Amino acid sequence: MPIENEPPRTAAAATTSTTTAVTMTTGPAPGRVPETTHGPADDPVKTSADAGALRVLATVGLALFIGAAVLTAVLALVDAFETDGRGGPLVAAGMWSLVPAGLLGMIAAAVPRDDMPNTVRGWMVSLQYLFMTLAPALVAADA
Repeated sequence: MPIENEPPRTAAAATTSTTTAVTMTTGPAPGRVPETTHGPADDPVKTSADAGALRVLATVGLALFIGAAVLTAVLALVDAFETDGRGGPLVAAGMWSLVPAGLLGMIAAAVPRDDMPNTVRGWMVSLQYLFMTLAPALVAADA
């Protein structure tokens, strides 16, 4: 198909341009790898690095979980000693908020990176830290 303002072609030139056009429309020549672009979710190095970082945060959260559990218990004992000797409803709620914190941290740290998307692991780590800080706050508010 001639382009505007193009000189007339010979038969050899027409065959070459037709072959080039067919090659360009059917794909790359054999032995050549097409250039692809990957988004951030498709990059295996970035995905494994994010999963590793989230697993480290979950493991650090489990270490902090022990401290939060001890702090919650100490606050509950101080509250019981200073008042009538029994804990209120917020003490029970604070103690029970440690359960999902520990479970979410263990799941986020233990599940392999290929079995859980990073967004789910990130939410689990965030909820782990939220429940972990909520426990002593609820017990302290029970006074």
